Amino acid sequence: MKDIALQTARNSRHSLQILREYLQNDILGSLQETGAGTHLYFVGGTALRFLYRIPRFSEDLDFSAAPGWRAAGFGPKMRKIQAELGLAGYDLSLSMNEDRIVQRAEFRFPKLLFDLRLTDRPERKLTIAVEVDARPPRGWSGERTIVNLYRPILILHYDLKSQFTAKIAALLTRPYAKGRDYYDLFWYLSRWKDLKPAPLLLKNALAQKRGSIPNFRPEAWRGILESIVAEADWRVVARDVSPFLERAEDIRVFSRENLLRVLRSHRPG
Repeated sequence: MKDIALQTARNSRHSLQILREYLQNDILGSLQETGAGTHLYFVGGTALRFLYRIPRFSEDLDFSAAPGWRAAGFGPKMRKIQAELGLAGYDLSLSMNEDRIVQRAEFRFPKLLFDLRLTDRPERKLTIAVEVDARPPRGWSGERTIVNLYRPILILHYDLKSQFTAKIAALLTRPYAKGRDYYDLFWYLSRWKDLKPAPLLLKNALAQKRGSIPNFRPEAWRGILESIVAEADWRVVARDVSPFLERAEDIRVFSRENLLRVLRSHRPG
């Protein structure tokens, strides 16, 4: 499996991103085999990539836990994934933080970047993190989808409206400008012109996050986002997302003016 991953990456002009994506697929498949797939719902940028083929790559694997998730099972499941990846030919290490509401595991792969000639330092590691929010805000809905990117897997995930809502909550509360958030918003609204957030999920997500907006009205989300976009340092936004774009030329379309245009072109509500 390792050899296939490296060959697949070598055959692409996005060798680093394709290698990472192949490993993400392997981790998702192993996670499914541990049985965690019955309680963990895939969210975030990597979920958009696997489920909807958003034309940007992503780094980590993020999940929200459904009722019935046993936080104590996080460590054993991550170690089982480590063992399965080892059997597939990968040399890797694992570090974990299991004692927080958002549990985190980091799988570190040495030598892969060296094998792809992306570095001259064999010790440099490629890291893929898995995060599980053990207490996500309520109000989301889930779906099941079979995805066959590099190997077929059944994925539990937030539905489109819930994914969109989580992205809006991140934009409204993140204390810094993360360009990938802005790009994802632009992609959502360019593709689904009438997409709206789930009011209960958005309200609960904002109430749960530090820096929540006082007296927030869910129907005001467009106007608040317009203000945030208008004030963002677009050089920071573009610099963050550019390395992840599948097509480098997309950065010319992804402008502040065009994002404001799609925000303002929607009907109220």
